[in-house]
Amino acid sequence: MKNEVALITFARFPSEMAYGIHLVQIANSFVENNYEVNIYYPKTYNSKTIYTNPKDYYGVTNDIEFIEVNNIDITSFRIYDLMPNLIKKTLYSINTFIWAKRVSRNLNEETYLWSTNPNIVLSLKKFFKACFYEKHGEAKFIQKYSLSRLKKDKNVVLVGITKKSVSDMTNSVNKPIYLPLGVNNKIFSPSTTDNKDLTIGYVGLLETHGIDKGVLDACKEIVKINASSPTKTVIVGGPDSKLKEIKSFVDNSNQRDNFEIINFVPHEMVPGIVSSFDIGIVPYPNDKHFNLYASPMKIFELAACGIPVLASNIQGHLELGELNLGIVYFQHDNLEDFKIKLEKLIKDKNLRKNLRNKSLENIDKISFVNRTKKMLASACGSTG
Repeated sequence: MKNEVALITFARFPSEMAYGIHLVQIANSFVENNYEVNIYYPKTYNSKTIYTNPKDYYGVTNDIEFIEVNNIDITSFRIYDLMPNLIKKTLYSINTFIWAKRVSRNLNEETYLWSTNPNIVLSLKKFFKACFYEKHGEAKFIQKYSLSRLKKDKNVVLVGITKKSVSDMTNSVNKPIYLPLGVNNKIFSPSTTDNKDLTIGYVGLLETHGIDKGVLDACKEIVKINASSPTKTVIVGGPDSKLKEIKSFVDNSNQRDNFEIINFVPHEMVPGIVSSFDIGIVPYPNDKHFNLYASPMKIFELAACGIPVLASNIQGHLELGELNLGIVYFQHDNLEDFKIKLEKLIKDKNLRKNLRNKSLENIDKISFVNRTKKMLASACGSTG
């Protein structure tokens, strides 16, 4: 086997979704740990497919190899959209195993496998010295069965990005490790430029799995604050329908000059935008996925830029407190508390400075490079 790692995803790729950039950052972190990296992804041809080479889409400049593997894209069939969710998930899981078989014929004798899909790890683990399964969701139905099998394999390192994910993987041969998502702090770094107007910002999807992330409601409170303490707010993301809702509200509030609302931008532009904020907001609601299974990269990206973070106090956010980052929490789904905490951040420059310093003092510990070092160390321990 070569000193290589295979990163395998059975999802639309490239993608505007966070999982795409997460995959690339994981790949970069393996490269910086002196591994050659091959990313395997399925060929898709549905309405959301982005027909751009991943290397170009993500601005990859190193030697990561992107390998597209043929796939029957069942999500492209009209009948698929009409099916009940349970049938959709079952068919999708079955197709995962079929596609994994195709991947097995394209492997390059890599040492390690990394994936967030337990079906893929279960199907392909025999081809690798060790595997990393990173749990990013609840893992229901067939995935739950696959995970139960992985828990019995000493050559599988189980990684939970939240404490709930870790607790779901207890009673395993190998003790699961808790590793929240990280950040590439070579890309995300502090800006030395001061803003003319205090800038509040959010970059990312405005909904996930159909659940609104609370950004429109946050903007409604910011409009109220602007009546006495004018600010500038930058919102970058999508989908278009959500952006239009925010634009419509802002226009009706006669505060268009106080807001900059932008559709998705190339990934290489994101660090510059994030570092230009004075305050970053992460106002997620108390939804099961956000609360228990999400470790938002945007919190780490803001922290790496020294930007104070105002985040809802859902469990997935609160447990990041032990990382000693510059985060202020507000009561989730409580807009009045959001407004109070944001006003304090706006008015208290020393508080923002202290939060900035707190993040910059601790961010190295959660860089993707160091995170991957911990995974590799666990793999060495599990395989002897």
